[in-house]
Amino acid sequence: MHYGLQDDPKRPIAFTYGKKTQISDHVNEVIKANTLSGLAEQMNDIKESKYASNVREPFGKTIDRNYNFPAEITNADFQFGVPTKGSESAKDVLFPLDGEKHETDKVADMYIKTHGDFAAGQQKNRNYHWPVDVNEHVFGKGEKDRDLNEAAKCLNPERNGLKFPNTIIVQKDVEDFQDVKGDHLGKPKNHGQGKNIDLNVTHGAYKIAKDQWNAAKCIYGEPGSLKEIGQDEDVGKCTKLNCTNKVRREVDSTRAFGIPTIRTDIPPKKMKSISEHQNFGDELPAIELMHPKTYLELGISEEDFTEKRPLDEVKKLIENVGYKFKIGKFMTIYNRAQDLEGGSDKVSIRAFLDAMRNLADIE
Repeated sequence: MHYGLQDDPKRPIAFTYGKKTQISDHVNEVIKANTLSGLAEQMNDIKESKYASNVREPFGKTIDRNYNFPAEITNADFQFGVPTKGSESAKDVLFPLDGEKHETDKVADMYIKTHGDFAAGQQKNRNYHWPVDVNEHVFGKGEKDRDLNEAAKCLNPERNGLKFPNTIIVQKDVEDFQDVKGDHLGKPKNHGQGKNIDLNVTHGAYKIAKDQWNAAKCIYGEPGSLKEIGQDEDVGKCTKLNCTNKVRREVDSTRAFGIPTIRTDIPPKKMKSISEHQNFGDELPAIELMHPKTYLELGISEEDFTEKRPLDEVKKLIENVGYKFKIGKFMTIYNRAQDLEGGSDKVSIRAFLDAMRNLADIE
């Protein structure tokens, strides 16, 4: 039983959850219902023989298409299809040799003449009568005939070399029409708004009035009271039906449902597995994981330094870590540690180390 149902009312043992299965016919009864025998079966076959699907596709047999095959198919070596013949190599298709003739050249020449069907990689020959040798002549513009500053001439086609074009006097209305109609390089298009415009003029719409809504009012609104901007009554509460946090009984009003994260209600296990995920309250807090102490990796915690110990135990621990003091200096440091501990008979290792640093100059 789930631990959350410990105090809930118990249902009967024979109680069954879910929806009942609807009673239906069994498979064997359905199959037997359609089983015929004797004269009834023969009469049913006569009726079914009228259907083409029953004749072509009888039950339990392959479809019969009434093919009239020749007698050759009875031969054991007979095979359907057309045998594959060897074709020309891909190299000859991609790079045909000029002057090489095949038995299909006449058909190929006819398709070239009627459809322009040239082979892959074949040079098109349109039977032009060139005045030069096409095998030796190179078409195009030579390096010697190349003009300089071709881009500049494209941008200023009216200039002749380094000279500016001659001034031509034309009618003003014609020039004004060309100024409005054409696009000028590096200038916006003239839409006929006029030329005498003040440079300080700012284009665009006027600034909106102060009484109109701005972006801040669109986001936060303009409430009329504090109640309108306050939080709703159901904030942080579940409003889903049958999922509210209301208890059914008054005794459950202070009840904590579920199990705690740290199980202090049960004793810890003596032998805890490495894969044990349950915290029994004997683990270090999160601050120890974020900021571990200096000697934590050696199994020494902060409590080991602050635990008060008798004189013999302190002397043994100090000597084991490498400090050798004469009995007079040791007692002086121990008495000073007692003063740091408030006059206690026992002292901690932390207090003894602090007394060592204070009396470091004493021999």
